[in-house]
Amino acid sequence: MRLAQLLRLRQGARRPRAERGSAQLYGQLLRRLQELRQQRELVAADCRGRLEVRERAGEERQSRAQAEWTVFQARKKAVTVSSLCRQLGGDAAAKAAAHIQDREWDKEQRVREARVENIKLKHEIQNLETTLKAQAEEAEGQPFVDLEQMKKENQKHSKRVDDLSDEILKLKKKVANAVHILSQFREKLQFVEADNASRKAELMDIEIDLAQKRDILTKSKQARDRLRKLNLKLQQQCGLLGNEILLRDFEEKVDAEELLSQQLETLKRHHAGLIVTCRGIQKKIKKANYSVLAEDN
Repeated sequence: MRLAQLLRLRQGARRPRAERGSAQLYGQLLRRLQELRQQRELVAADCRGRLEVRERAGEERQSRAQAEWTVFQARKKAVTVSSLCRQLGGDAAAKAAAHIQDREWDKEQRVREARVENIKLKHEIQNLETTLKAQAEEAEGQPFVDLEQMKKENQKHSKRVDDLSDEILKLKKKVANAVHILSQFREKLQFVEADNASRKAELMDIEIDLAQKRDILTKSKQARDRLRKLNLKLQQQCGLLGNEILLRDFEEKVDAEELLSQQLETLKRHHAGLIVTCRGIQKKIKKANYSVLAEDN
């Protein structure tokens, strides 16, 4: 009986000690949990801040890229319209340039989608490789895993990797074709820009030559006006000299005047003869009257 009582007393003495130890451990764990939560909040806040910074940087890069792309497209459209305007005309050249830019935008969208899909596939391949490595490590740690199941899973993953590799090859071919087309278009654009630069230089030379010829033409017009004024003065001073029409008219008038003068002289002589004849007749009439009167007397 005494031994049982002693054991009970010892167990009763140990229980408060164990309870005190568990309470201290619980308090330490709570403090540790609070510290971990605070660390997690700090890390989460830091991650959110870095995420916001990266998002803002990405948006800025996206806006800059969009602005540069817009400027590049506007410049390319202007060059294309200027190169096609001589062959097709203004409206047709603008429509053709818009059609070309629409096709390029479609190709650019397909290239972007292919790049995004390629990135996704790469991440998926990395995840699959990580999963395979983890499974291999688990298989090493667990030698009693079903090998047939692992073989099936490995075959599935291998098939998936092969499919992804084929898709990646197709996407790489598409990207290579798109890059080749873009390089050709860039070469053509550079050629067109060089041609436009040479044509602009020719145009500048033509404009300089035209300005010189305009100056010469202006001076020639001024000299012509001076010669006209001098010619008018000389014509006023010379009278009828140099004017064949007026000279011919004057000659005709002089000839007509001479002819009329001759006719006038002829008529005067004829008139004088008629007057003499009339006087003779009047004298004869008077004589006849005198003779008749004398006979009557």
